[in-house]
Amino acid sequence: MIKPSIRIIALSFISASMMISSIAALQLRTFSSSSFAGVARRSLPRIVETASSTTMANRKKESFGTSTSIFSRAISSTALKMSIADTNLGSTEEGSALLEGLDVYTVPASGDEHPLTIYGIDSTTPKQLSEANASSNLRPILLLHGRTWSSVPVYHLHLGTSDHESRSLMESLLESGLQPYAMDFRGFGGTPSDHTGCVEPNRCVEDVETALQWIAKRHGLDSTHADDTYGLLHAEMPVLLGWSQGALVAQLVAQKSPELISKLTLYGSIYDPLIRYPRAPLFQSANSASGTEIIENCLDSAMEDFTVEGTIPPEAALCFGEAALIADPIKAIWTHLYQFNNLEPARVHVPTLVVAGDQDPYAPMRVQAELFTNLGDGADRTWSILADADHAVHLLDGRERFTKILTNFVMNGIGRRSK
Repeated sequence: MIKPSIRIIALSFISASMMISSIAALQLRTFSSSSFAGVARRSLPRIVETASSTTMANRKKESFGTSTSIFSRAISSTALKMSIADTNLGSTEEGSALLEGLDVYTVPASGDEHPLTIYGIDSTTPKQLSEANASSNLRPILLLHGRTWSSVPVYHLHLGTSDHESRSLMESLLESGLQPYAMDFRGFGGTPSDHTGCVEPNRCVEDVETALQWIAKRHGLDSTHADDTYGLLHAEMPVLLGWSQGALVAQLVAQKSPELISKLTLYGSIYDPLIRYPRAPLFQSANSASGTEIIENCLDSAMEDFTVEGTIPPEAALCFGEAALIADPIKAIWTHLYQFNNLEPARVHVPTLVVAGDQDPYAPMRVQAELFTNLGDGADRTWSILADADHAVHLLDGRERFTKILTNFVMNGIGRRSK
């Protein structure tokens, strides 16, 4: 078992002027959970300040300075600097308990420098790639969450039981020889909402590109050499995994920026070629709903992905539900879903794993077969079906099967890809 610890590392301050909206205010409420009452409380996370993003771009190694309280907000004359501390996950005792064992980084998004929260585990001193240590180097992999719940409850779940049972996929991947990272989209978990208050697919794609470039730089990788199909550098570029709606975002990234990844995993993808998302009307009356009304998440919706009897104990399902509500008490508002209409499996030309449970109601076999068979020619591809499993295979009692399939795919050589 990995010893719990909390490290929160802020890589930059944000220079955009932002206001805390009513959504953010609701996100900062304290959530009481009986299942977490038995979890030992440790000291609150710390933020360790580092150089600005422009300075960091000129440095190969990070240099960490003085620490400040997680509740403090540094305010300049023109900007309110935001981070995970401005979310329910980073500002409450219950949220801090969910972060135990994780390294938490704040990375500025390209373009608007919005603060993106990225999670690592045992990652503060990443191994640098070289010819000498390539075979033993931990392969980096970035995990993307789905439509409703953020990365910490989804990928780093610890049960509030006396034996502190772990269902953390990040821990399992680390123990299997990978270096896992996860990120939260805007308005989810530890990443504050931006000025729009909404989540947009294309913006998610750009933020994932930022995260991939940041991970590659930490591990001494250089995407400018990625056109060498069988070269060492490209073989070790981060692997990208997306779950559920996050798989749609991951596929868009692979179509747009294949040089940033070495392999792709589409896990429980909800891709369906028969679905076309409509555009919003160009004109609406002043009395029309704004589409940004606040909707609170509920416990039942948090547990609705568990559908196969006997695959997860009630206590574990309840623990996930309560953790999900702590991290994401307010439903994130997705907009411009028509951008997913640009999904074309034939444009994916990186080694790809398609994996889902055989009883996943959101990823039926018919659609998974069409997704797999239409992936671009010239690249290795694997399709795995897990028996007696639904949408959240990685949280079920048989989750070791999923971890082994994913690890074998990532570690199994370089993987042929199209030029």
